[in-house]
Amino acid sequence: MRTALLPFALAVAFAAVAAGARADGIVTSPGAETGWGGVLASGGKLRYVAIPGRRETTVAVVSVRGGRVLRWGAIRGSFGVPLVAYDGTTGGLTGDGKTVVLATPTSNPAGVSRFPIVATKTLRVRSIVALRGSWSFDAVSPNASTLFLVQYLDTGPNARYRVRAFDLKANRLIPGAIVDRLEEEAVMRGQPATRATSSDGMWAYTLYARQKHEPFVHALDTVRREAFCIDLPLRLPQPKQMELRLKLAGGGRSLSIRFEGKALASIDTRSFAVRRS
Repeated sequence: MRTALLPFALAVAFAAVAAGARADGIVTSPGAETGWGGVLASGGKLRYVAIPGRRETTVAVVSVRGGRVLRWGAIRGSFGVPLVAYDGTTGGLTGDGKTVVLATPTSNPAGVSRFPIVATKTLRVRSIVALRGSWSFDAVSPNASTLFLVQYLDTGPNARYRVRAFDLKANRLIPGAIVDRLEEEAVMRGQPATRATSSDGMWAYTLYARQKHEPFVHALDTVRREAFCIDLPLRLPQPKQMELRLKLAGGGRSLSIRFEGKALASIDTRSFAVRRS
């Protein structure tokens, strides 16, 4: 039966769109993508996609060249590949390529947020992280030992949130938030505009756009469970901040902040020093 349903599911995937936060700004999470876009593996040869059906989600590994489905499986429930920024950047794949994390397409403050942990070789669920309240995927460590989540503390377009860590080996939420090592601020505000990730998956850099404030980059060390917030000296209204993009260069030693293809500033990823272009 599943073999017969697969072509139909893939046809739906090409027409599917990302399922993110509601347009009225109830939550600031970008949501999850359901469709053929998925998340690209390191090397650019494979793509992992999630296609929800009535009762289950089809997870498939697709060859980028030619679009051939190499293997697929089914997970009970409705899930997608997590979006980590509003520019359409997806995440969930570990640096070692052995695990992919899925997420519920939308976040319901009164409900339960679920995150299936899936083995990429077998496409079987190892475990499901379920947390009451409004949570979204942020990052995962290279070896899938730690899952990083955003916990929303209220609602609205300028909602407060904090980054939390979930120990996947111990199957427990680690107490407290991942606090900025420089400013020691646990609660943040802003919308994730764009994301860049180091090739090994150790560092996740997210640019947040803010109302009435300059944008900042949240640098998350997924191995040491540390974070640094780097304010950017860019006087731009929030809509323009949402158009900024990040690009790693110099073997990951420099992070470029770009607007319409032009570099406005750069961050030294070792010292976190900011330089205007």
